[in-house]
Amino acid sequence: MPPKPKYSKEEILQSALNLVRKHGYKALTIRQLAAQLKISTQPIMSCFESSEQLRQEVWQSADLYHTHYLMKIDETSKDSIPLQIGMNYIRFASQENHLFHWLFLNEPGSESSFQQSQTINQLIEDPALDPILNSMSTESGISSEMMKRMFRILMVYIHGYACLIADQIMEVDEEQIRSDLVDCWNALQIGLDETSGK
Repeated sequence: MPPKPKYSKEEILQSALNLVRKHGYKALTIRQLAAQLKISTQPIMSCFESSEQLRQEVWQSADLYHTHYLMKIDETSKDSIPLQIGMNYIRFASQENHLFHWLFLNEPGSESSFQQSQTINQLIEDPALDPILNSMSTESGISSEMMKRMFRILMVYIHGYACLIADQIMEVDEEQIRSDLVDCWNALQIGLDETSGK
């Protein structure tokens, strides 16, 4: 009877995700992952058919981690849901810099045969957002289609902010960011009122 593996596939994936979080996508090799786990490469290769499959599954783990990070909504907060999601997105760019680059900026050397970068539209179409956007639509009396359009415009603005922070072109100033996002959201609502004749 073969010996029980020291690490499960899930534990290897978590370690691989942590490797990318700490050192970036380029550090994700079977050899480096084995060194981090203090094992040979064989147990890793027994869980994944190829290094490509490993990278794909780690990317999917990173994407899921990002979704959970984004959806941390505090029901007791005075901040609106779009503002909370926006702030979470920008915090992710700052606090999970390597993952943000891999998921959204296709950093050099990260090319692969699987889809590696999300578009804003994919983010907006994420089914996890549907209940939130529908609730916001009902509460505000704005159609679901218009709410999604407003949220997409806000996310384009937020993504620009996040990229500047991820590339260390802009420093993180949460008070200023929050103020800017509120101004953007309010301007979108005023624009909606004007175009609808309210």
